[in-house]
Amino acid sequence: MGQIHVLPAHIQNKIAAGEVVERPSSIVKEIVENSLDAHSTVIEVFIVNSGMESIKVVDNGHGIDYEDRTLLFERHATSKIDTAYELFEIRSLGFRGEALASIGAVSKVTLESMRNNSTPFKIVYSGGKYDEDTVWHERRGTIIEIEDLFFNTPARLKYIKNLRTEAGKIIDIMQRMALNYPEVSFRLAFDGKDRFKTTGNGNLKEVINILYGIQVSANTLPVSAESPDYKISGYIVRPEVTRSNRNYINLSINNRHVRHFKLSQSIINAYHTLQPRDKYPLAFLNITMDPKLIDVNVHPSKVEVKLSKETELLKLAEAAVKEALMETELIPEVEHKKPKAEKVEQPAMDFSERHEQIREHINTYEPPARQQRTPFKETEKSSQPQQQYTNPFKQDAPVQQQAKPKDIPAFVEHEPLPEKEKLPYLEIIGQLHGTYIIMQNETGMYLMDQHAAQERIKYEYIYRNIIKEDDGIPLLIPYTFEFSFDDVITIDEKLTELQEIGFDIEKSGIKQYTVSRYPSWIKANNPEEDINDLIEFISQTDHFDVNKYREEMSIMMSCKQSIKANHYLDKNQMDALLTELGKCHSPYTCPHGRPVIIHMTTYEIERLFNRIMK
Repeated sequence: MGQIHVLPAHIQNKIAAGEVVERPSSIVKEIVENSLDAHSTVIEVFIVNSGMESIKVVDNGHGIDYEDRTLLFERHATSKIDTAYELFEIRSLGFRGEALASIGAVSKVTLESMRNNSTPFKIVYSGGKYDEDTVWHERRGTIIEIEDLFFNTPARLKYIKNLRTEAGKIIDIMQRMALNYPEVSFRLAFDGKDRFKTTGNGNLKEVINILYGIQVSANTLPVSAESPDYKISGYIVRPEVTRSNRNYINLSINNRHVRHFKLSQSIINAYHTLQPRDKYPLAFLNITMDPKLIDVNVHPSKVEVKLSKETELLKLAEAAVKEALMETELIPEVEHKKPKAEKVEQPAMDFSERHEQIREHINTYEPPARQQRTPFKETEKSSQPQQQYTNPFKQDAPVQQQAKPKDIPAFVEHEPLPEKEKLPYLEIIGQLHGTYIIMQNETGMYLMDQHAAQERIKYEYIYRNIIKEDDGIPLLIPYTFEFSFDDVITIDEKLTELQEIGFDIEKSGIKQYTVSRYPSWIKANNPEEDINDLIEFISQTDHFDVNKYREEMSIMMSCKQSIKANHYLDKNQMDALLTELGKCHSPYTCPHGRPVIIHMTTYEIERLFNRIMK
């Protein structure tokens, strides 16, 4: 007698439910996607006990035809596709026809629906069988309620441990739906209390404000880019607003939320050196493309996707975000926060009102007369004749001595100033603790971290010139370096790569190497130390990558060669530093992502002194 047999339909559905219905949030996702496919403009979701007791979704979509009601809980019954060819150009969120069959197999489902010019009905389906099928009240759209989830599969219940975690996943699903469809009004309620509600007026920035608050929405930057195959639109958030993980990079393709590591990484790469390495940006981007270029039929969740022409899309996304960042002044503003104990009535405002208040105040503000102002105290004149000033940041330039004399590291001039000014006009008025340069203009006060500023200047110079063809600097007396036996094997393998980037290096002993020429971009006062660090870096890198090498070495060398804290500068030195910073491609952060300049508006300063009460 044969051993193989076909499993009954109710067992098949329970097996499928293990793939489709992982947790309550999976059900919310599937049902809301059905509502969106039905062209609903209002979707309300009511959750009880994190979805384990009840999930109810109410929409005003097209509804279900009366004649189709008996097919609702059949596996692979769908109205979304008809032929195999349509699997290659899916235009709807759902298409497999598995969701309701899987949900009905492990819960009690009550479904009410009506389509135009059709009979309204109500169906109760529990544990894989029909309990009730009646004509119901007229109401266009669909109401579906799922109760007693996993009541007949107790093994699944033991994996639902933390109801708060389940609630968080439902909120995450609904937030992404609201971001992808700002033209739809979403409402999410837990245990009778609303968590959020969107208006459905199509304003994505307003949705961001509702979900993430005014700090995020007020710092958004629009992104727009297009190629023959792709169109990118949405918002990114200024680099001073960060998160500790990449989950806030919201990406969707044809309004479908997707997880795509490479695409997320291209967004992170666009923020290069504008944020600390352990922080991640926020982004809300939708990519429109021909459905033939994307395969969503690779995972039951339909979140993992495969893309055609992936490299083209990655380059377009990174370039679009970079352009949005580079076209914006990225100097963070310091905001005054009143103590919690002091309660001051303040009228409700939208996310742009604060900037309007600042702009209005600027119009009435009169800057000080620049030519009559003496930013520093006059010092007693020396009896010796004053030397003519030369740029202290140029190599071999004399440095004027201050109260705490030090030698400012050598500085190399940049390329000509770009056409578009990156920094506003700034007037230097002093220095704080030998570390921060104080500046002003008609909008308020600015503080510049002198170490971070010169770090950015040197980083961009070194990064541009590293591995650049030049004759290098020959050594009359070669440097000899000795390394451990562990490093020797690796250095032997990397000798060719060291020679390619401008070194004349040869092995001169069992553990010794001799350098007779080094690249001209190494400008430190003690090049021997930098050469040693550079060789160690390459020797410790398993897979040598030129771009990674340029990045790491540029950051390391710029940090070592820059002005340190508690280093007092004179006015001319500060002017020279600010001028060189203005020539940088991105003068707003150091290579580690720390801000170079921060801004406190006159409006905020006057609030601190209670000149403005609101």
